[in-house]
Amino acid sequence: MVAKCNIVSELSDCEVDTYVLSESSLFIYPFSLILKTCGTTKLLDTVPVVLGFAAQLNLQVKCCKYSRSTFIFPEEQSYPHGDFSQEIEYLDSFFGGLKAGSKAYVLGDPDAAQNWHIYVAAASVLESSELAEISWPIYTLEICMRDLDRSSARNFYRINCNDASEMTQRSGITKLLPKSKICDYVFDPCGYSMNAVESDAISTVHVTPEEGFSYASFEMMGYNSGDSEFQILINKVLHCFKPAICSIAIHVSSLPKSWTKSVPWATSVSPNGFVRDHFSMERLPDDSIVYFYNFSQEKSDLYSSVLKMPVHQKWLMPFTSKAPKIFPEDAVSNMSAGQCPISPHKVGHEDFTSSMYPLFRDSNQQDSHIAVEHDLSAMVSIIGPKPEDLDNLIRKHIVNSKREDAFYIFDLGAICRLWETWKKSMPRVHPFYAVKCNNDASLLALLSSLGAGFDVASKAELDLVRSLGVNGDRIIFANPCKLPTHILHAAKHDVHRTTFDSEGELYKLHKLNPQAEVVLRIRVCDPGARCPLGVKYGAEMEECEGLLAVAKHLGLQVVGIAFHVGSGASDPSSFAQGIAQARLLFDLARSMGLTSLRILDIGGGFVSDGGLGVSFSSAAASINDALDKFFPPSSGVTVIAEPGRFFAEESFTLATQIFGCRVRQRDGMEVAEYWVNDGIYGSMNCLLYDHATVSVRALHVSTMWESSWSKGYKSTIFGPTCDGLDTVMQNVWLPRLDYGDWLVFPRMGAYTKSAASSFNGFDISGLQTVYVVSTPLPSDFKCASCP
Repeated sequence: MVAKCNIVSELSDCEVDTYVLSESSLFIYPFSLILKTCGTTKLLDTVPVVLGFAAQLNLQVKCCKYSRSTFIFPEEQSYPHGDFSQEIEYLDSFFGGLKAGSKAYVLGDPDAAQNWHIYVAAASVLESSELAEISWPIYTLEICMRDLDRSSARNFYRINCNDASEMTQRSGITKLLPKSKICDYVFDPCGYSMNAVESDAISTVHVTPEEGFSYASFEMMGYNSGDSEFQILINKVLHCFKPAICSIAIHVSSLPKSWTKSVPWATSVSPNGFVRDHFSMERLPDDSIVYFYNFSQEKSDLYSSVLKMPVHQKWLMPFTSKAPKIFPEDAVSNMSAGQCPISPHKVGHEDFTSSMYPLFRDSNQQDSHIAVEHDLSAMVSIIGPKPEDLDNLIRKHIVNSKREDAFYIFDLGAICRLWETWKKSMPRVHPFYAVKCNNDASLLALLSSLGAGFDVASKAELDLVRSLGVNGDRIIFANPCKLPTHILHAAKHDVHRTTFDSEGELYKLHKLNPQAEVVLRIRVCDPGARCPLGVKYGAEMEECEGLLAVAKHLGLQVVGIAFHVGSGASDPSSFAQGIAQARLLFDLARSMGLTSLRILDIGGGFVSDGGLGVSFSSAAASINDALDKFFPPSSGVTVIAEPGRFFAEESFTLATQIFGCRVRQRDGMEVAEYWVNDGIYGSMNCLLYDHATVSVRALHVSTMWESSWSKGYKSTIFGPTCDGLDTVMQNVWLPRLDYGDWLVFPRMGAYTKSAASSFNGFDISGLQTVYVVSTPLPSDFKCASCP
């Protein structure tokens, strides 16, 4: 009872005696002891008792290892487990005097929720000759899992199983190490523990399934890589419990330094369905190695899918940033004797930071010809959500690269937040991103990895999307009047779904692609939309019966109805109106014997929060209500939309350099005029063609900002061309700026660089892009390409 736990079950063989405890496990070998506890048990209180028994048997301590994860409830831990420093001091009182000394480590990022604490002490260190005699390293694998999937956790309630054996079978634990003998125990009303033995190798599992603090641990010791395929085993363990987060610690026994690369699997653990949040390693004084990982389900991080994008990449200088504390703390404690020799201890309390390596793509080159995949998940960190976090990164990039050309910053984190907002707000509506809005290849690759479809309007846009590996069934050629060569090209690349709104288009499709799946686009107008489209596209309701009859006559397959209320919608009811009209046409088509209609395309017009237009929540509410009324889930109709600016606008920021300035008197006051290297003929064409409103903030680079300048000037911003029309903003208040300072324009991703020109020799269409990831990410983020 010293450690506050009891023996509840036991299993022995010729190599080891094992005991399941009320709070974990005990393993006794002839000359070593392993005690594993959890919760608030007082593990270290057993040390003097064990040492007393050893003294009675005339045994001397050879070495000691103590390791644990971060406590879940540190405030509930009593002495000597108050904190790691206290534990080190306590252990040193018993083992610090060993000849080889003691040492302590904390593996992991202190800003993260889970770290791995190790204390080791020994009487001696293995000589080189002794290391050379080692035939193969022995592994200890420890997996700590938090927030178990509820369906998995239910397996560990007594009410759901007759006994421990059934619980072991039903949960899949018997399949982890199928050759081992198992001793299991079920607690009342819930909870589970088991020990398993396979010759001199052991494993143990402990589960607390209660919702809100569910936890499971798996540990195995004594196996080598020839006995078990560890990567497969780790996947099996995580599949059993399906945790939201987990940590994995791998201890590889003493081995020559030349062998470090002989265990490559330990440095590249990559469980299916999980994202690596952290990796670190430490070679201990006895030449054993500890590898430590933190993982979270892929839905909680964007790294693995977001950062494996087909883009041409060069590295910028590292940017360091504190990693945010996202997850609750985790815990498991264990102590084993007989494993590690050591020298004087040192606990690291360094102020850890993680490196940020933004991506840099040369937009002048053709992405499809230079696509290179890089796994950046282990290197790219997260910047904060504030504008000053981004400004610091921009300034650092400008200084380090000595650049003077304008450039874009693409925030991948913003895309993921917008994706999650979309899926939560309109779960039935699948987005087909409108490529014309912003055709940045990395934006498309990210959206593809999230599971988006794509709305293309030309051969070039189709080729760009197809170069990313997107299948034809995830593309709609949503141009109601297509060039003949573009129709042939789409058919050649298995893109058959397309819109029409006229008889002429039907005859063209019948001739060039008789396999086409046609979607009738109708005219639905929001008069207040930023860019109305009804003047050009969309059949009137009275025209639709005739168009459907022609399609039937030609043998074309009519698969749906589409509408577009206008880009940058202002009236949420316009979506509901379009859905109601589509219902009438679905019914009309069925009455005409056209039974293949299965798609409702509600078009675009969506704006993210902060943009100019109807609020997204209002639009979503109107759409959801109309869908429930006219196309309930039981209808079997697939609903898609064609958002562009919703994803692109807020995700891109434009940074421009001031290359000319002057201050002059006007109407009795000083006013400032600045020339920047992008303008109306470049990214700012959105002011003319998209009726955009832009905002700006100053970024001092060549000058230092002073508080006395806060009053600023009423300022005019000009673009670089010689045209007087090239005026970006007027009467905007800015602080004192000079040549070499910069202006930053947020929300510049929609209909900006995609419509830029090279007028006057200023090739603004080739601006380069820096890629970053900002927090906060959605807590339950999930990408469609994740396993």
